[in-house]
Amino acid sequence: MALTTRDLAPADAAALAGLMRRIDADHPTGFCLGEPEARELMSGAESRFEGAFDGEHLVAFTAVMPGSPQSTGQRFILFGDVDPPRLREGIGTLMLSRALEAARAVHRQVAPDLSATYAATALAGRADQAGLLTSAGFVPTGHSVMMVADLARPVAVPEAPRGLVASSFDPAAAEELRLAHNTAFGDHPDRTPMGPDFWELFMVRAAHNRHHLAAVARDGAGRVAGYVFAHEYTVPQSGGSGPELHVPYVGTLPHHRRRGVATWLLTRVLGLAREAGYATASLSVDTANPTGALGVYERAGFRHLYQQDSYELAEPLLP
Repeated sequence: MALTTRDLAPADAAALAGLMRRIDADHPTGFCLGEPEARELMSGAESRFEGAFDGEHLVAFTAVMPGSPQSTGQRFILFGDVDPPRLREGIGTLMLSRALEAARAVHRQVAPDLSATYAATALAGRADQAGLLTSAGFVPTGHSVMMVADLARPVAVPEAPRGLVASSFDPAAAEELRLAHNTAFGDHPDRTPMGPDFWELFMVRAAHNRHHLAAVARDGAGRVAGYVFAHEYTVPQSGGSGPELHVPYVGTLPHHRRRGVATWLLTRVLGLAREAGYATASLSVDTANPTGALGVYERAGFRHLYQQDSYELAEPLLP
């Protein structure tokens, strides 16, 4: 039977979650969603999911996530994979080509006067994934590491840096935190500024958020100095049995760096997670992070699980 393709809707969440579980059982992806999370993400206006079907059976998917247009251009994140028994049938090539065309169509519509960058990842050591991306014109740009920490032992939390106090994530301050996040990550090599709509969906309203376990540092004037956010996914991101707290973002505002803010907040969150009954915590870090985050995480007890290699396809503005 010939494959068919179509956009995926929230009604396809169970099929997509099942496919992601089959893929993750074969190889880690760092993007394995349960049905509720898939439904929430597909309900957002910004992200676009497409599936390849053999009859009624979903055998591959792609996700296109546009970043907010910036003066330097617009950046897109592309995810996707194929059901392991259907690898080496050309399905990945088909779906990547379609995802790129979909992303280019969005770019032409919302930011035709800007350059575009399309970003994707491949599991380190998977020559098929790397070959798929390079054959489409992507070039390697860096690496990220999935890390996990065992929370069986008590977590020692250092004293707060002078003049700072910590609190949980307050949804009423969501926009302030979004702007602080974009500032904190402004000098990162793969920064993708968060737009208001996606931030509201992914970081505020989504069921995976654990706002009471997050930590936000503020100075004496009430300004954000740093933060550690907290999520919990149906499928533990490390591939373990859980329960697992996932740390999606750790950020320190530039003028508060090298004061121990990240270590203080991270250990605070890990301690709260342990008290709440979590067995492990996980996070992903870019090895080229300019703030030295990799060392912070290692000192906090995180160990390496696997590496993802980053790839980009840059398309400058045509004259």
